[in-house]
Amino acid sequence: MEVERLTVQTTTRSPRRWILLASALGSMSLVVALMAATAPPVQAQAAVGVPQFNRACGRCHPNGDEDTGPDLHNKNLSVEAMTKVIRQGTKRMRPIAPTKLTDADLARVMTFLRSIHAVR
Repeated sequence: MEVERLTVQTTTRSPRRWILLASALGSMSLVVALMAATAPPVQAQAAVGVPQFNRACGRCHPNGDEDTGPDLHNKNLSVEAMTKVIRQGTKRMRPIAPTKLTDADLARVMTFLRSIHAVR
């Protein structure tokens, strides 16, 4: 009779384990789905600066890449240094005046530039 009890106990525990495992997997799936459904704020903000960047800078730096101007990815300049380059220009780049790129739009551009690590 002891052998029968062991068999019965093993059989009754096995479904519980599967239920617990299925429950845990279901909970983890829900968490992953919720994480995927919510976009991080930085990515959402960076998307706001893309149109302004493309309008003011995209002709020479399409998507931050090299073209007429250099590649901007991973430059890691300070916001102040990048603002100075944009507003005052360099030997190769003409300055961009506030009439062409407002301060509010410049702030949006900086958010995009931060997302590609052009500024820190």
